[in-house]
Amino acid sequence: MQDIKQLVHYLLRYKGTLSLSIFCHVLMAVFTVISIPLVIPFFQLLFTDSVDKTISKPDSILKIIDWLKYYFIQVIESQGTSKALMLVCGLIVITFFFKNLFRYLAMFFMVSVRSSTVRDLRSRLYSRYLENAVRKQNGQKRGDLIARIISDVQEVEWSILRFIDAIFKSPIVIIGSILIMLSINVNLTLFVFILMAFTTIVIGSLSRTLKKQSMSLQQKLSKMTSIVDETIDGALLIKVFRVSDYWKSRFERLNESFRNTLNRVSWRQDLSSPLSEFLGVSLVVVLLWYGSHLVLNGSMASEDFFAFIFAFYNVIEPSKSFATAYYNVRKGSAALQRIDEQLNIPLVEREIAAGTKSFKLDHGIYFKNVSFSYGNDIVLNQLDMAIAKGEKVAIIGPSGAGKTTIMMLLMKMLQADSGHVLIDDTPLNNISKDSLFEKIGLVTQDPFLFNASVEDNITLGRNVNNTNQIENSLQQAHAFDFVKRLEGGTGNNIGDRGDQLSGGEKQRLTIARALLEDPDLLILDEPTSALDPESEEAVSQAILSALKDRTAIIIAHRMSTVKYADRILVLKKGKIAEQGTHIELMEKKGIYADYVKIQSID
Repeated sequence: MQDIKQLVHYLLRYKGTLSLSIFCHVLMAVFTVISIPLVIPFFQLLFTDSVDKTISKPDSILKIIDWLKYYFIQVIESQGTSKALMLVCGLIVITFFFKNLFRYLAMFFMVSVRSSTVRDLRSRLYSRYLENAVRKQNGQKRGDLIARIISDVQEVEWSILRFIDAIFKSPIVIIGSILIMLSINVNLTLFVFILMAFTTIVIGSLSRTLKKQSMSLQQKLSKMTSIVDETIDGALLIKVFRVSDYWKSRFERLNESFRNTLNRVSWRQDLSSPLSEFLGVSLVVVLLWYGSHLVLNGSMASEDFFAFIFAFYNVIEPSKSFATAYYNVRKGSAALQRIDEQLNIPLVEREIAAGTKSFKLDHGIYFKNVSFSYGNDIVLNQLDMAIAKGEKVAIIGPSGAGKTTIMMLLMKMLQADSGHVLIDDTPLNNISKDSLFEKIGLVTQDPFLFNASVEDNITLGRNVNNTNQIENSLQQAHAFDFVKRLEGGTGNNIGDRGDQLSGGEKQRLTIARALLEDPDLLILDEPTSALDPESEEAVSQAILSALKDRTAIIIAHRMSTVKYADRILVLKKGKIAEQGTHIELMEKKGIYADYVKIQSID
């Protein structure tokens, strides 16, 4: 029920439109109930030779049917039988007109609420993905994350939101119809509801495992999405290593399992409507049999019995809709639960201060006694480090030494366990992220490019004053010449993930992106590690150009770029084990010299 309460929270954001929809549902239900007793005068004239004009004025306001008959007699006496019949037919037409008018208006208003709620769910999930993207997604695969924002949200829309109108209108119609039935014949009504109690128990027993099976269905769909995503990424390797049959078999097993689960869910879900209808018809047959006896022995008027059947139909049909809605809500709540699981993942492991001050680098960047750990795994251990303004510092070390953690701390993506990071004499926590990011240029190991133009990939959505700003960044990144040769220049579409470009060209575009706003601090996270020697040389030249007149931090395993740094820091077990220039560290013949020897570039 908690997930449904969360959905109601989303719906209440549009309480104005939702209220209009509910109001129209109420009016539609009211006119549905009003239409039921209107058939009594019609059948009274149709099945009897004359109308009993001796009916006295009812003594209770609750005797709805008697009041209707009483007023109908008054109309016949004043207007005549023909006009009275025309009046009844007119009232029936008007009632059904307003019933369907408000039915349409209720759906009209609900469409906006439904689509807006789906939009909000997707927006919240997307925002959470953006926030959590800098950390590991708790072992989740991309396919699972994509499935939650696409198919799970769609399942909520189809299974819950499209049937939510039944939750509002059906109870009113059912209650109103029951009141009409009670006013016609109390005993017959009680007899019917004893039979309905049995059908309710039968239908309710079918829904017990539906949510569990639906959850399994959504999980298997997520796994399939992940496999397809991985297959597209690794298609070449799958072919080369001759494992196509294995991957196809892996997908087919999951696909078959999904089919079997889908069948079970669909069979159980589809059974609800025909079973409800069958049990409803069985009830009607029993009702006809029992009611006929009441009519034949004079205990009930024939026109009253027809009205009773009409009222009973207006109980059965909404009940069937309500049962279908219940099944779908149970099915959709599994998808909603998966969405809530993702939304409830904490945004950050440690709260990071927002900060209000502007970033201004006049003297240097200082790490003072900084420690950080992931759980029990200590990554940085009382690290002390200083980087002067304009200095180019390279940080190397084995995996897990803390290189990337330093970068994440400096960008306020992580919060240190202890110690302080200072920009000049200002604590980093006091500096706003927006101000910090405006002055930082970041180049990552894997170039992030998307299916758009060169210009869009460089700006990444940032506002650019003029095209010269883009051209300047391209020239500094040694990318202007090859971009100029592209058809359309900066307007050329580079394809999905930049597949129209070489590895070196992709990386040079990301360098141009980092230089677009002329940053004070440049962070290079292993920018050449995935490149061939020729591309690496071109990118290295771009990096040397980008480093000019800037403070820079270079994180790398390979030495081709590192040796041009003003100072090299060698990390080991969360501390600085060695530092100095390339020549100084080579003379020490320590950890750095061993790295260089291994890579044979000395």
